[in-house]
Amino acid sequence: MKAFTRYHHLFWLLIASIIWLTGCSEDISVIKPGSPIPVVYGVFDLNQSVHYIKLTKTFAGETDPYTLAMDRDQVFYSDAQVFLTEGPGTSRIPFYRETGIPRSAGSFPEYPNEVYVLNQKLHQGNYLLTVILPSEEDTLTAGFTFINAFKVITPKAGFKRFYFYEDPILFSWFSDPAAGLYEITLNLKYEEWMKTGESKSCSVSFIRQLNLSELEFDNDRYSYRFYSDSFFAHLGTSIPQNVAVDYRKPLALELLITASDTTLARYLNWFQLEIDDQINPNGNVKGAIGVIGSKYSIPFPDLILSSRSQDSLVKGRYTQKLGFVNNPDW
Repeated sequence: MKAFTRYHHLFWLLIASIIWLTGCSEDISVIKPGSPIPVVYGVFDLNQSVHYIKLTKTFAGETDPYTLAMDRDQVFYSDAQVFLTEGPGTSRIPFYRETGIPRSAGSFPEYPNEVYVLNQKLHQGNYLLTVILPSEEDTLTAGFTFINAFKVITPKAGFKRFYFYEDPILFSWFSDPAAGLYEITLNLKYEEWMKTGESKSCSVSFIRQLNLSELEFDNDRYSYRFYSDSFFAHLGTSIPQNVAVDYRKPLALELLITASDTTLARYLNWFQLEIDDQINPNGNVKGAIGVIGSKYSIPFPDLILSSRSQDSLVKGRYTQKLGFVNNPDW
């Protein structure tokens, strides 16, 4: 009771201050009015023949945000025109809108989904992405240049057997001044057999994003020493333990080494910052939130895990409870 009395006067002083500041109005405004802001995102890869642009807009309202997000018109533009041009006076390379794309379960499982697609392999050069929004009487633009192809030194092209236990594993490639970020992706495909006799194909990806400061530089190349524990630990937390699973069998491993241009690298670094008082994190799309960048990916498909690597998968401290078995066909 004494503790309550001690703070009793302070409590009422605080209430009185709030009433004085807010007056007699009971309305509390938590939504800032304003026009929707376009959100544009796209990453072009010289090795790909299909390219995607994601175009949405911000929205606000007093209705439950889950309900608002299910209204397509709150999220997407109905009359947008998206195209590329290569240099002044060149013809348009149009994207087409694709709707009804399935979404993974998440915060907005019924959220509508659509993208703008270009089915055409592009070549090295300077491009201008243009987005026309007739209903908004607005035009958005972003210029980009394809990052050059780079050469991976190790592992050597054409290798198949992955010795994923000899730490550290050395990755190296020739450097490119236009690249601001690199990425190593490992995708493991496996078969999951249930105790009922049913089976399904699954996959899990491990991604290691590498800033230039994390790489060793020597003359004309970058090197990175990778320790496999992080990969197996990721599997141990990403693949759920399930008593209904009889066993899991590895089928294939794919390695992807990617270089991203400096524009995309800066945007991704800004995106991770808690404060951005000195740099605008909105990217390079004039009049919108987002970024248009380029990357170059070098795939190493259809890799085989060595016997000792499979033992690490089956008996390792991170994965032994997942029920993996060796693949005798490798």
